[in-house]
Amino acid sequence: MTGDTLMNRLTLLAALAATACHIVVQNTTTVPDTTERIVHPEGAVARRPTLVVTDAGRLRFIEPLECPTEEIAHQRTTIERTSRPNLATFTVGVIATAVGGVMMTTALFSSRAGASPYTYAGLAGVAVGLPFVIGPWLGNRTEVRELRDLVDPGKPDDRASALATRRPGPSQACGERPLAATSATLDVSGLEIHGDVDRDGVFSISPYQWTDAYAAASASPAAVTAQVDSAGGPRTVATVLDAGTLARHAAAFLAHAEFDATIEPLKLVPGIVPGALRVSLVTGEHGPALRVVLPLRNDGPGDAWALRGQLTVPAAPAIDGRMIYVGKLVRGAAVSRELTIPLTPAAAAALRSATLELSVELRDAHGTAPATPVRFHGSVASERLK
Repeated sequence: MTGDTLMNRLTLLAALAATACHIVVQNTTTVPDTTERIVHPEGAVARRPTLVVTDAGRLRFIEPLECPTEEIAHQRTTIERTSRPNLATFTVGVIATAVGGVMMTTALFSSRAGASPYTYAGLAGVAVGLPFVIGPWLGNRTEVRELRDLVDPGKPDDRASALATRRPGPSQACGERPLAATSATLDVSGLEIHGDVDRDGVFSISPYQWTDAYAAASASPAAVTAQVDSAGGPRTVATVLDAGTLARHAAAFLAHAEFDATIEPLKLVPGIVPGALRVSLVTGEHGPALRVVLPLRNDGPGDAWALRGQLTVPAAPAIDGRMIYVGKLVRGAAVSRELTIPLTPAAAAALRSATLELSVELRDAHGTAPATPVRFHGSVASERLK
């Protein structure tokens, strides 16, 4: 066998043994990534109505809403490509290099003078073999790519869309809506509070008409049960008004009050003198009500601040505990404060046939109001509002 023939065979063997110096191994890994929650307000469901205190210090009947949700779970898929040495190529290179080296050695130490075909064949074997020996160990690396980076944005790929899965999520609160109602009667720790409900669910009677707005922080928690005349029929709404809630909103009530609610330091003691209480039953477009008129004057020498009175009528829970606010009363001034208390027909009928015992306890910011309550005793007159 000639050197050229042997070299040709080695070259053919190298080409058949391996077509490249490296083997590429690819692994795909999919792990959870992020979860997106989509709220569907079109499917909102109203829950049991409740009673809340608004920022303006008013009571409002609402229906909390819950919406269905959908969760989109995104997955992260990575493709890891690793280039490793092709040991078959390396083996062929070692064989070719060894054979070429043997042929060169044999030719060099041959007794024949000059270069022989074996010399050239040996050189060719070494030249072919060395790249196969060295090449597999060069350029090895690991490359990690995300699947979304490998997808052409202009050509949607099913693999990319499969990275996200959709599933129903838990229902969650998604706002509120006013309870459609016309009137309501509240039982507040034994007090009976009757009033209208407007289109926005706001109750016509403020909680500070039976809770002292100036002392709301010290109020006792009150369980409230409301019988509501709603569009869908009678409803019962229950809640608890705690001192913290009432105290947070008292400032807003006083800021929008129809009297001067400011308090300043006491310089001179005022002289508060109450007049005769007047009590009467009236009938207006919203039904029957009790009107209480409290005349007051300040004989000085100082101004009165945060002047108010609270009704005590143990036998009539429909009017017991109500507040009459006067606010600032300067020295030498006289004022007549009027309080109109809406009543149910049953409460109005009971007052028409009874002798009423009513008293008003006066208070002010600096404890200068008379300690003796202003009293009313007798039957309640009836009159009609003009």
